[in-house]
Amino acid sequence: MKRATLIIVAGIFVLTATIVSMAQPVMKTVAPGKVRIGTYDNRAIAVAFAASSHNPAGEKMKALKEAKTAGDKAKVAELEAWGKSYQRQLHFQGFGHVPVGDLLAPVKDGVARIAAEQNLTAIVMECDYAAANVETVDVTDALVALFDPSEKTLNSARMIRTVEPIPLVKLADLPAEH
Repeated sequence: MKRATLIIVAGIFVLTATIVSMAQPVMKTVAPGKVRIGTYDNRAIAVAFAASSHNPAGEKMKALKEAKTAGDKAKVAELEAWGKSYQRQLHFQGFGHVPVGDLLAPVKDGVARIAAEQNLTAIVMECDYAAANVETVDVTDALVALFDPSEKTLNSARMIRTVEPIPLVKLADLPAEH
């Protein structure tokens, strides 16, 4: 009887130890060497997107013209409201310090390709802090190229990077028509 009790207690102990060890978080070790993180200037991305075939503004303008021709006042109002809202968003993205993940979405396969080619762990708008084993790599030009920019657009994307972003409170006060 004592032997059976000892076996049961030992079994419970092993089972409990197994459950407790499974509940402990698994610590992943970071491989030695540098971790590479790609960064970019959001304003250059916005400039490249705005001039690209991915920008829906051209299609919306065509739809607005058709709605005006057809006398569809509701559709005209809807498209005009969209235009003002969209213009404000692009102002924020193109002149401020604002995320542009939505603008990169149409070229996400290219973004992944750039990450793989440059051995990047991630591509982010900015890196507020980097440990000693982290190397940041500016991939702005490579991301801009995904939008197949003209020389004029390339120059604008380069130029925008030479000036400070406009503070968001100032951008918020600008009307959409500017």
